[in-house]
Amino acid sequence: MNTDFEFLRRAWLHDKALDCLKVALAFSGVLAVCFGRGHEDWLVNLLLGVIACALAETPDRFGGRFRALVVTLLCFAFVAFSVRWLYPYPWLFVLGLASSTLCFVMLGALGERYAAIAVASIILAIYTMLSLSQRDLPTGHDWQGPALLLIGAGWYGAISLLGALLFAIRPARQIVAQTFEALGAYLALKADLLEPQSGREVDAQRIALATQNGRLVGLMNRARQILLIWTQGEHAARRSAALLQWYFLAQEIHERTSSAHYPYQALAEAFARSDILFRCQSLMRAQAEACHALAAAILSARTFDPGERGRAVRHELEAALAHLQTLPHRVDAELLDSVADLCRNISAIEALLATAGEPAAASLQRDRSLRDHNPKTLTEMWQRLRAQVSPPSKRFRHGVRLAVALAAGYGLLHAFALPQGYWVLLTTVFVCQPSFSTTWQRLSERVFGTVLGLCGASLFISAFPHPTAQLALLLACGVAFFALRTDRYMAATASITVLVMICFNQFGSSYAVIMPRLLDTLIGSALAALAVAFILPDWQGRQVHHAMACAVAQAERYLGIVLAQYRQGKNDDLTYRIVRREAHNADAELSSTLVAMLTEPGRYRLAPEPAFRFLCASHTLLGYVSALGAHREKVGEWLPDSQIAHAERRIRASLQRIAAALDAHSLPDGHANATTLTEPSLTDADTEIERRIVRQLSLIELLLPELTELTASFATERLPAR
Repeated sequence: MNTDFEFLRRAWLHDKALDCLKVALAFSGVLAVCFGRGHEDWLVNLLLGVIACALAETPDRFGGRFRALVVTLLCFAFVAFSVRWLYPYPWLFVLGLASSTLCFVMLGALGERYAAIAVASIILAIYTMLSLSQRDLPTGHDWQGPALLLIGAGWYGAISLLGALLFAIRPARQIVAQTFEALGAYLALKADLLEPQSGREVDAQRIALATQNGRLVGLMNRARQILLIWTQGEHAARRSAALLQWYFLAQEIHERTSSAHYPYQALAEAFARSDILFRCQSLMRAQAEACHALAAAILSARTFDPGERGRAVRHELEAALAHLQTLPHRVDAELLDSVADLCRNISAIEALLATAGEPAAASLQRDRSLRDHNPKTLTEMWQRLRAQVSPPSKRFRHGVRLAVALAAGYGLLHAFALPQGYWVLLTTVFVCQPSFSTTWQRLSERVFGTVLGLCGASLFISAFPHPTAQLALLLACGVAFFALRTDRYMAATASITVLVMICFNQFGSSYAVIMPRLLDTLIGSALAALAVAFILPDWQGRQVHHAMACAVAQAERYLGIVLAQYRQGKNDDLTYRIVRREAHNADAELSSTLVAMLTEPGRYRLAPEPAFRFLCASHTLLGYVSALGAHREKVGEWLPDSQIAHAERRIRASLQRIAAALDAHSLPDGHANATTLTEPSLTDADTEIERRIVRQLSLIELLLPELTELTASFATERLPAR
């Protein structure tokens, strides 16, 4: 019994559990009405309305969910009845389809809520076409189909509002918990990098670390967006105060974890016969486990107990470091100071985790404000939209591609009288994504998922012809689609295909749609692939140097604000956190751009080896700056003409030149001189704080020749053709 209860508790804590419950209730209500009151002909339209409204849903509080539902239903009503009015006039219809698609895609520039509503509105428009095209089904009057779609959407919306009322804080808890899960994975990867084995190849680990950092940064951005919603209003702010403090705690731990105090291979060789790095590694792994435990505690609303393991390992590490520092110096003093900084940093992470059980007491003086990018007034909305309506905008390009692809699909289904041809348009909407890599991945998942779904549905219908069994599977497949659509799209496609087959089987036509469904999937996928490849293509190979420039430029900004706090004193205010986040965002964007480039055709790529070398160097640069940020303390006296100030100006100027050269795809200024720099041009300083600054600036300066050399090599390489 306890095992069953624990299983149910874990299932309920899953991030998709509430969404699945809402869909299950909505589908159950539709099935009860349709089959309980003898209106089986309403089934398809009501279910499609439920699906469309569920696709339009984003995490929100009750008030925001209500406003979003009103906007959703208004958009749905507009597209449903517009489709009905224009349906008999193909030329007007295709013009309306293309123009409304572009407008809806551009509407997504206003924020995530509007983006979800826009995509769902396009999908509901195609559902309306499907409803109107089923003249052989007893769907009643032509206006009945659009009306039933809206009723289904309204029914799910009512359930969604109830969920927002009963489980108000749940989405915020889930995203903060997911952030700590990803932070734990990042800590574990960073611990693996400390393996004290000389001669070990670490490039693959560095790339994996940069990739995981990108995932973590994405989750932290998502957490910020959701917490912005939950911190508006005094009552909501009180309920979410602990979550906000945990978010800030994750930011600080991330800055410390991403720090790099010395090339780890050099540390491994210098301390190969010492246990100091093993102890660092052990403590970081304990901290990774603590992050996972904290995530579970946040999710289940339990008090977090950090336990004694981390504290014990920390004491052992401090004792090992003290012993190492008392021995006769057999290693370079600079290396010993670097490993001392590393130990100090890891110990600080442990101290932060020790306060996680009482987040309210962790940072009483912290600036708790968050920057809100969303437009608030009609003027701001118009300015945001107008800025996006231009060919360089990725959103505009995607909107044009999707509009042309849907218009082409509409032309094909009329030219060849494709049976069930509106599935072509639906497939195109789901497969056509803003980039070639995501479109190509979605294409393969859609095709294989459709084949699996058709085969599975055919076998099930043959084996279980009884309507009750089929309706039970329909309900299960509807829930499975929403449980799997973000992480396992192929399985989600198979689930929705089975659902469609069962719906058609209620009218005795399931086998008749197998080949049309497969053919429409292939045609719609092909249209999406052709659109993304030939209509305003956005090849990542042409964008990589811009992403590289942004990463270097943001690291330079981050370095500037970090060193400013050594002059003025540590302050985790909004300005500092924005600059830090933008530096990590740029690093994550570079990583995702390179990964996307690898899936593109060979003639559109840059040479991958130097590109990934640059990614590793850029991530190392960010690590060196993060180490300075992690150890921020006010320097007693900072003179404008001091050695550190001169080094800061020199390094920042070099980084600015590299960023400008990358952005312009040209040779960096002073390229010949930069590559001759092989030793740090900084000397010892007086205080421990100044010595730490000197060490980190020396590491950054030693990295400049590699960055300059790679920048020069990219300048001589031809950009991929459009």
